[in-house]
Amino acid sequence: MLAAQEQPAPGQIGLHTIRLAVGDLGLQPPLPRKARKKAVPAISETLWPAGRRIQVDATRFSLGDGVCWAYLVLDVETRTLLHIHVVRSLSASSAVTALHTGLKVLRDLGICGQVLVMTDGGSDFTSAAFQAACQEVGSWVRAKVSQKGGMGILERANRTLKYEFVFREDFATMQELRDGTVRFRDWYNQVRLHSALGYACPWAKLLEAAKSRNAA
Repeated sequence: MLAAQEQPAPGQIGLHTIRLAVGDLGLQPPLPRKARKKAVPAISETLWPAGRRIQVDATRFSLGDGVCWAYLVLDVETRTLLHIHVVRSLSASSAVTALHTGLKVLRDLGICGQVLVMTDGGSDFTSAAFQAACQEVGSWVRAKVSQKGGMGILERANRTLKYEFVFREDFATMQELRDGTVRFRDWYNQVRLHSALGYACPWAKLLEAAKSRNAA
């Protein structure tokens, strides 16, 4: 029984009192809860760092052989899909691979300046590995779908991938999806006319941008 000076007021039993009672019964006291990792806040677009804007996001697919994810990497200025990286599960290493592969397309065209990498607040993007990769090429910012120039741009590409391609195909495996996204990327970049570009193709705009930068 608790000593008189240890008796809590009615309705005020605290964690310390519970631990004492549990100890008297010979039971293991409950472990303290781990501190919840604070979400990285999105900042106003007026405060975004300078740099060519590159957006990265992942979208989920459920196929016959299980769930998989597709990381999309998009150049905001030209709306070009630089890379689609299909993997079995989300991870920091997959996010880094997707980013590096997408940026290589720009580098191969001679576009080598600093970039601003934009993502949501997923743990793969806020990981130390992905943050380090962003610092190597420029900077990173968490952006919202609702922000002007924010993740809504890539979200529209995600919807096009889902509703105009994947949901119309009979993909049974992750490998089939991986192979199919190559066809989608080529169609999206070189055939589909984009209203935000004055109904031009993203790849044509990217080549124009590369030619302009290389001529400067």
